[in-house]
Amino acid sequence: MKRGLILLLLVISFSPAQAAVWENRNQWSDKWEDRFGQWLGKHFTPDIFVKGKYGGIAQDCADAVYFARLIFAYENRLPFVIQGANGLIDNEMGDFDDQPAQRRFRRFVAYVGQRVSTNTLMRDTYPVQLNRKWFRPGVVAALPHKYGANETAGHGQIVTRVERNGVVHYLKSTVPAKVQPLLHTTLNSFVPAPKAGSFRYWKQPRHYGRQENSLPGYGTEQYHLKGIYEDEMQRRIALVEEGRDEKLARLAGEVCHQVAERVPMVEEAWRYKRKIGSRCMTYKEFDDYSTPSRDGKIRKALAYMVITATGDPNADTKDVSKVAKYMNQACGDIEYLPGKRITAAKFAERLMDGKVSSDPNQNPAVRWGDQDEVALGCKQFY
Repeated sequence: MKRGLILLLLVISFSPAQAAVWENRNQWSDKWEDRFGQWLGKHFTPDIFVKGKYGGIAQDCADAVYFARLIFAYENRLPFVIQGANGLIDNEMGDFDDQPAQRRFRRFVAYVGQRVSTNTLMRDTYPVQLNRKWFRPGVVAALPHKYGANETAGHGQIVTRVERNGVVHYLKSTVPAKVQPLLHTTLNSFVPAPKAGSFRYWKQPRHYGRQENSLPGYGTEQYHLKGIYEDEMQRRIALVEEGRDEKLARLAGEVCHQVAERVPMVEEAWRYKRKIGSRCMTYKEFDDYSTPSRDGKIRKALAYMVITATGDPNADTKDVSKVAKYMNQACGDIEYLPGKRITAAKFAERLMDGKVSSDPNQNPAVRWGDQDEVALGCKQFY
């Protein structure tokens, strides 16, 4: 009897203990939130998931936003706690005990990526005030997305820098999830809505279970701004004014980048379409390969440029001839199809005239406005 007890104790003593993904040595505080913002500006770079220590990590827009918080927590031994799609997820879970430390971390990253989305982002963050103290690096922009009568968060990007003139720098990823560089933008291309998207900040572990309006920096004025939203928001966070020509040059550069980034997306969609043949794309495929969000942002940026250039909020925003010179100065011709080039200003004309298609079932010539859309009988999900 005694020998059996000794053997049992030996088995228990030498059994591996449950291993956290990483051990917590620090706790979130205002100081650590400030350090998180500083880290984003210096170390959360467009190539972070392509090369270096975190190279090879696949991500889409929601993943990239979560992974920024996750990686900083990992590097500084802070707790990482989120709701996820199926319940609480934290770095102390022992699901990866059989893996060495570095492999355990990678497995955890993949695990998180499979269980988060722009919808879970709305549960792990809360709306923040539009002022210099609380609108800072680390803020998440959850952009609205309409599907039929429903409106939900459909895209996420994270603030990495806020300039003195109120220009906000974001990094973002895109669908489908894959190993890819992050994309940079300064466009504020949406008007916040309480249920569908807004400017939000991260909940700390101790914040779960509390009323959102009791959390640090909570604010809802972003839902009630009057006038031109981009201007009103910028005024609230700016220390100095951004000049008119400076703004127009920046916006023209953004349009150029958005059009250039559209080229490989249309190419990838067409490769996939040829792979599946005549079959129409499913909702998931359509969501992965269509460009309504990107095209909508370009339209919105162009309209904002026209209003800024004319100083008239009632200007005909489809008349992009008023801003063509700024786009021509910002970028040259763009090769959108093999052997075919277009200026950003010319593409802008086509886009505002409704000649450009976001539908990934259509061929590239239709996608760029060279040809009219063909009736394929495929469902337009949005």
